[in-house]
Amino acid sequence: MEFVVAGGSVPRWMIALGFALSVGAVAQVNPNEQGKPTVTPATAPREGRPGNSDVKVPVIDKPLTLADFAGMEPRPELRERLAHVGGFIQNEPTDGAPATEKTEVWLGRTSTTLYVVFVCFDKHPELIRSHLARRENVTTDDNVIVLLDAFQDRQRGVEFQVNPAGVQADAAWTEANHEDYSYDQVWDSDGRITKQGWLALFAIPFRSLRFPANGTTWGVVLARKLPRNSETDLWPRVARNVTGILSQEGTMHLPGLEGVNGSHNVQINPYALGQNEHILRTQDPHDPHFSTRSAEGTAGGEAKGVWKDSIVFDATINPDFSDVESDQPQFTVDQRFPVYFPELRPFFLENASYFATPMNLLYTRNVVHPEFGARVTGKVGRTNLGLLAIDDREPGETVLPDDPLYRHRAQAYVGRVSQDLGKGSNVGLMYTDEEFGGGWNRIGGADLTWRATDHWTVLGQMVESSTHPTKMSSDAALFQKGYRAGPASDVQVQRNGHAFNMQNEYQDVSAGFGSTLGFFQASNIRSDHLHSEYQWFPKKSVVQSFGLETNQNVAFDHAHNRVYHYSTFDPFWLLPRNIVIAPLVGQNSDTVGPQNGYDIDHSINFTENQFGFISRGQPWSAFNYNVNYFPSVGNVNYNPLPGKAPTLLRQSYLQLLFTVQPVRQLTADETYLLDHDRDDRTGEFVYQNQVMRTKINYQFTRSLSARVIVEYDSTLANPATTTLQRTKQVQTQALFTWLPHPGTAIYVGWNSDLQNYNHMLCTRLGGACDPTEPILPRGPGYLNDGRQFFIKVSYLLRF
Repeated sequence: MEFVVAGGSVPRWMIALGFALSVGAVAQVNPNEQGKPTVTPATAPREGRPGNSDVKVPVIDKPLTLADFAGMEPRPELRERLAHVGGFIQNEPTDGAPATEKTEVWLGRTSTTLYVVFVCFDKHPELIRSHLARRENVTTDDNVIVLLDAFQDRQRGVEFQVNPAGVQADAAWTEANHEDYSYDQVWDSDGRITKQGWLALFAIPFRSLRFPANGTTWGVVLARKLPRNSETDLWPRVARNVTGILSQEGTMHLPGLEGVNGSHNVQINPYALGQNEHILRTQDPHDPHFSTRSAEGTAGGEAKGVWKDSIVFDATINPDFSDVESDQPQFTVDQRFPVYFPELRPFFLENASYFATPMNLLYTRNVVHPEFGARVTGKVGRTNLGLLAIDDREPGETVLPDDPLYRHRAQAYVGRVSQDLGKGSNVGLMYTDEEFGGGWNRIGGADLTWRATDHWTVLGQMVESSTHPTKMSSDAALFQKGYRAGPASDVQVQRNGHAFNMQNEYQDVSAGFGSTLGFFQASNIRSDHLHSEYQWFPKKSVVQSFGLETNQNVAFDHAHNRVYHYSTFDPFWLLPRNIVIAPLVGQNSDTVGPQNGYDIDHSINFTENQFGFISRGQPWSAFNYNVNYFPSVGNVNYNPLPGKAPTLLRQSYLQLLFTVQPVRQLTADETYLLDHDRDDRTGEFVYQNQVMRTKINYQFTRSLSARVIVEYDSTLANPATTTLQRTKQVQTQALFTWLPHPGTAIYVGWNSDLQNYNHMLCTRLGGACDPTEPILPRGPGYLNDGRQFFIKVSYLLRF
């Protein structure tokens, strides 16, 4: 289990606490189901590693369907022709205990497809959680998983997941980051609830997988999740006190696969987009104006090819990033450090793990508006390779027409190679380069992942940057910064176990280090972040586990000025139905001074105790929630009036997220965020930030859905205490989707944005804008500064 505290206007590492441990009640175990996992290959004796963790998949002469499993077992003539796996063992909540419900898996393959059928018995089928939802929105339902490691490197795999309604999800799996749901493949699934439980069918074409030539032995892990029990059952036995899932994988033998092609295919995924758009252009602060494009059409797409079964070539032309996804709200007001938003764009998400290192050297949201891109990723033997080249039109679109760099493009190049060394260890090299207007930012270095034991892992990275400003820019201040360079390093020590878990990360970023393609908290900082926890697992108790967790985050700059020191301590209790309860206490300390650009002659330290309450859970099939409430937290006014010093704020913070699924086809996600700050000394109001978001999805079929998102953001600010502006914004998105399988889709969408800009643009108020005012003066009403209607059609061609 890990509590994660994310940055926000609240003390950076302490507020948004997340929980990664499932908890739940353990039901009565059938004595006949106890013992070791069982495997019954139908056509040959078990072979490979001992311990009942091998399965041999036989060839069948026709596809499987759920109709073949009426009565929760295969037809008699199929029973002796399929491989059989049983005896699943709990990983959560009671590690090593037999599963509370019986699960059987039947496997077979044709010359083109791997078939896996889960037979999930349930003594209370009325409690099975199942919804007809958008693809990949299955994690809160009962679900089953097939995790494949075709290269048997025990570090990367692909995961396929199905719920009782047959809704599918797929993900790229890495031992470091687990699921990455940006991975999409074409495969078939089905699901059905019966009087004795439920059935799930996986039909995975070999052409949708990558595996080595003549690779007839794969790693495999099978899983079943029962959210009402907070239970995860696995085959083979996967112990929580051993680091990794794939490190404990079973072995799946596919004799005769030598003549079967994997993802040897070429695929082309073109799209066409038609839109009407009316948007406010604000590049020139003295000439904000509306731009209208009616019945505008554009096209583009992506192409993919696979060489030698393992190297993937991707290319894109005019990749379309229309807003079919949206960011989850978070606070961006009164931030000391940049706010991290996860990448949502499919081209950048696919195979992103090949570029992952201990430090985030590639944050692809820094590439805003590309036109051409190419990527190579894959594995040759024990060598992993990742190459990326892409342009970005955005830097040349955000300068004025008289700037020499107007409509110039930045070029980004990234390369990474790593070598696997034994089970879970590797060494690697990485290089990034962004070029724009004669300037550059180049970073290169080496990294190491060393799995010292089953419990302990060490990660390290050292890099050096070289940055030269853009030579032709009319921004004199940027040019005067001149050339700079410097190193950065990162060391992490991780301990994973059943009861005790610990992670410590030390990072040193020099003052001369810079990264335009990566994501870093700041330059000129030394930081150490320590997280540790210990859990107890009582028997015969409604409390499934309880424990203590601590977090400590401290940072100094290279002149030995303290930047921050945050610490928290919390006991936590894990109850059935994934319910977590955790009161939290801690202390926040931020230090600012002239080194941070404030007009003061000495550093000032702001320290404040904090307390709060955190809970999350899935008490009912139709409802789950996550609430973080902190009535008293220390914060800092990072935006004081000119000539004034920052001041200590007393902050009240609430984050409430809940999902309601009142009927099988409807999902409503609600978000409410509140950040209310007063001056700690005077009690005077400083600012308040609120976010309210409603997201409603109705699923007509597994392919057809309609979605509406409405989000309201507001900031109230006291002009006597802060330079923050009063802002109001209403965003509306409506999307109709037909998605029969990834790559083939029709989207019909409407996006609108309202903000409290003055209805009279400043250029109409007697000529030029007031240079002391924002780009657009804020007003009492709303101005629609952007609206779009679009139709996007894409079609996946595979050869």
